Amino acid sequence: MKKLRERVEEAPLSPGVYIFRDGGGNPLYIGKAAKLRERLRSYLSTRDPKTLRMLSRAEALDWIETPTEKDAFFLENELIRKYQPRFNIRLRDDKSYPYLEITWGEEFPGIYIARRARRKGSLYFGPFVPASWVRRLKGLVSILFGVRQCREKMDASRARPCLDYYIGRCSAPCAGYISREDYRRQVERAVAFLRGQVGEIKGKLEKEMWEASRRQNFERAAYFRDLLLAVEEFSRSPSYRLSGSVDIFGFASRGGRWALRVERIRGNRRQSFSYQGEDLSPSPVNALAQFYQAHPQVPERIVTGFTFVGWESLREFLREKLSASPAIETPKGEMENLLASSLQREAEAMVEEVRPEEALARALSLRSVPYRVEAMDISHFSGKEVVGSVVVFEGGRPKKDEYRHYKLEERNDDFANIKEMVLRRYGKHPLPDLLLIDGGRGQLSAAMEGLRQLGLEAQVISLAKGEERIFTPARDLVLPEGDPARAFLQKIRDEAHRFAITFHRRVRKKQEFKTVLEEVPGIGKKRLLLLLRKYKTLEEIKLAPEEELASLVGRKAARALKEKLR
Repeated sequence: MKKLRERVEEAPLSPGVYIFRDGGGNPLYIGKAAKLRERLRSYLSTRDPKTLRMLSRAEALDWIETPTEKDAFFLENELIRKYQPRFNIRLRDDKSYPYLEITWGEEFPGIYIARRARRKGSLYFGPFVPASWVRRLKGLVSILFGVRQCREKMDASRARPCLDYYIGRCSAPCAGYISREDYRRQVERAVAFLRGQVGEIKGKLEKEMWEASRRQNFERAAYFRDLLLAVEEFSRSPSYRLSGSVDIFGFASRGGRWALRVERIRGNRRQSFSYQGEDLSPSPVNALAQFYQAHPQVPERIVTGFTFVGWESLREFLREKLSASPAIETPKGEMENLLASSLQREAEAMVEEVRPEEALARALSLRSVPYRVEAMDISHFSGKEVVGSVVVFEGGRPKKDEYRHYKLEERNDDFANIKEMVLRRYGKHPLPDLLLIDGGRGQLSAAMEGLRQLGLEAQVISLAKGEERIFTPARDLVLPEGDPARAFLQKIRDEAHRFAITFHRRVRKKQEFKTVLEEVPGIGKKRLLLLLRKYKTLEEIKLAPEEELASLVGRKAARALKEKLR
């Protein structure tokens, strides 16, 4: 802290951006200020727990001077987007919402699913929730208008088109089956359709459906009926309609926690977004700037259910970065007021909600709120095929890429198995904020014995099935049903159990497969290995021709194997 105090006094009294960094030089927090030194001095007298936590990790402080406060706002948002510091607002889930992209700038435009609307010369529609809807809509556009979905060269050099043409999903410009002008007209109709002009296509589909029905071609009539239903689902209007394009925002913050709710309205189409997280100084201006960097379809009007300073900076930011100049307004009319107040209440409720990790820390009197939780479970069959699982949760969410399986020594002793797991896991990996063991006090004691043997100390608890009793080193308790802390522990424990059981079944199935093969006369280790490499199940061997088996294990052993399986 002494080094930071000295560094703060070196800061200028000019506008700029400041960066707190950890020991590795990675940004922890990025902020802006009209007067850098005055803003940085405020950190030295803070009592905010989150700010103190950030300062305890900060090893260095840098700043970048800017000509104006507006320039500082621009630079701050660019650096936050680039480095995603842990203590800043981060709109992490922008990739969850796919768009439909039509590559309008190409000679023969195609239609694709895009996770970010960034390619110049393309038209974007969406985002769509859930993701399955965008795939259905992409296929529908290709069927109705023959818009290509491939990345083939469009030089009419193909001898014949691909399968999409033959199943009615493309008009085959790659093979020269349609002229550039006619194809362009088809794409223009597709764009109009995606913008909500569906009357013409609905009339055409209805006519085709009834004509096919009149000719008693009921299969074809059903095909057009299904297309018509899909078009009607796409075009179905919500219970309200606002003129033009409007984005309505609700934003709330409390104790460093923030929440952003967004309703994006384009005529009769509506998409919803929700974001929440933590920030040392939550700012709606920063949140909205990041939202439009991730979702660059800027509307004619931005409506907010809250008041905030700096909206001029936001509008300038959108003008320079996205060439858009929306009106930033308070709600107008009954419908907008209803939507804006609803979004604002939802955002406020989101920051009021107690996170399950916080509820758990309070219920169990933990030293700190656990960010990373690891859970262990053991699975075996009377001491045979003993396996263990470790699942990892961070910020209340599973990190499945860090799940691990362990094959353990064969014994019918859960306490020894838990101890072996702890020794193997934490002899190589760092400790989590909280370790959860599936079991009772005996399993908890075994885990703590393993940690003591490694010379480590950690927060460890166990959760016993049935009564759902929680054991800590000092006490045990049962939380009421519906308690968020209890539900959180059950979720993690059940995930560890599922992961262990799945692996155990796989191991046991493989062992049973191997045992049956070993009982066949004439099949030793080498021949067994050949069979295991080629076949995955006994059923596959049973269906395999005897000549094929003979090529691997010899005719006599192949005949004996077939007899065994019969």
